[in-house]
Amino acid sequence: MMALRLRAQHRGFHSRRPSRARDVARVGRVNPPAIRVVAIAAACILGLTAATFPADEVHWTITGQNSVTVDWRGGDAEVRYGTTQALDRRVEAVAPEPLPFSSRGPFREAKITGLDQNTLYYYSIGGGPLHTFRTPPPRGGSGFTFYVQGDIGGSLDWKHVAECQALIAEGRPDFVLCVGDLTYGNSVGQHAVDTHFNDVMRWSLDAAYMPAWGNHEWDKPRSDDLRNYKGRFDLPNPQSSPADRRYPYTGGGEDWYWFDYGNVRFVAYPDPWSGAWADWAQRAEEVMAEAEDDTAITFIVTFGHRPAFSSGEHEGEPELQGFLGTLRARNPKLVLNLNGHSHDYERTYPQGGVVHVTAGTGGSNLEEESGSGCPWRGGCPEPPWSAFRAMHHVAVRLHVENDRIEGTVYCGPAGGGGSNTNDIACAQGSVIDSFTIYPYGLKPGAPKPPSEEEEEAQAKKPAPGR
Repeated sequence: MMALRLRAQHRGFHSRRPSRARDVARVGRVNPPAIRVVAIAAACILGLTAATFPADEVHWTITGQNSVTVDWRGGDAEVRYGTTQALDRRVEAVAPEPLPFSSRGPFREAKITGLDQNTLYYYSIGGGPLHTFRTPPPRGGSGFTFYVQGDIGGSLDWKHVAECQALIAEGRPDFVLCVGDLTYGNSVGQHAVDTHFNDVMRWSLDAAYMPAWGNHEWDKPRSDDLRNYKGRFDLPNPQSSPADRRYPYTGGGEDWYWFDYGNVRFVAYPDPWSGAWADWAQRAEEVMAEAEDDTAITFIVTFGHRPAFSSGEHEGEPELQGFLGTLRARNPKLVLNLNGHSHDYERTYPQGGVVHVTAGTGGSNLEEESGSGCPWRGGCPEPPWSAFRAMHHVAVRLHVENDRIEGTVYCGPAGGGGSNTNDIACAQGSVIDSFTIYPYGLKPGAPKPPSEEEEEAQAKKPAPGR
């Protein structure tokens, strides 16, 4: 039996080539403990049912202003919830579609609707320990915190995963954006999928898990595919990209999505299987234009796996640079892009008004260059657009107020010889970088920049005196 609790306080396009094998070359794997193997074998011999064991792999997503969805494996199929610990409401879970296949399950999904906004709810799976979730703040609200991480994996394969998830949990975020390459199940095995969703329970019992898909979720369909991920999440405002027939379960829904949280519109972008980015850029324009006209929205933030700018292992994608540049020209509220793919931390100066942050430091091994004395594939010193970078595991925290987004980057676990070589030294938990982003990317008091449409309209006006 299992339950969930969230804290009580309120916080107001890539080249088409396959991903490099180096993504997981430095695995440094740890074999599962013998006791785990014995426990699984004993369960099979005794024929124990799923309800015999506590629910695990528990996480929840924000699906709207008045709704959340809880996903888990095993345990009881009922969620009880309410605004007090009496838990006076209940909902029955169903099997998700598509059905994950990383293990026998059973996998369960419970959609909870009809909630009040900005309200703390207690809830419990099968009468187990209490945890809580909070619905989003009122539209236009602020004072909330989220973290971003990518390239995560599981603790049975990478020793730093557990420490990185613990750092995020200590920050008590409202939600976490996980920007792709979530488990590496296609490279190290299906055990990694289940391990990942148990590792993130350090915070996913208390904060919403909001994902984007990376190449390791789809580009080796003989080893893993998007069923393991689309089947574990109920995403808000889900969108379909064109399907790529070479890769099953691309297209068809939940390829990208968007959601509003307080005064921010968050817009995910898909990974670039054939046709996905061009389709996204066209349709995301409508989503952003709506936010541009919405007085409750102050900021637009995009997030996905591939970087538009990167001096790490995976260079920036010119196609994505172009799409984001065009979207920013038409929608000046777009001020921040969050991504992973390169296993490092890097922040740019504003590029066309948009700050780009690479946060590929969720726990899998860093991707440092060897033999040259410079750990960065993009070379040393850093390129002129790079404001700060660190070959080190970190935790990236974003706090949103009504007139700014504050970024704080905390030092994570240090690397060691042979892998995870660092280019900075820092005490775990100390701040290594901080930054502030203001509306329209401008400092307080500066006038709003004209949109592309406003510039065109101004150009068509006759000159004075004519």
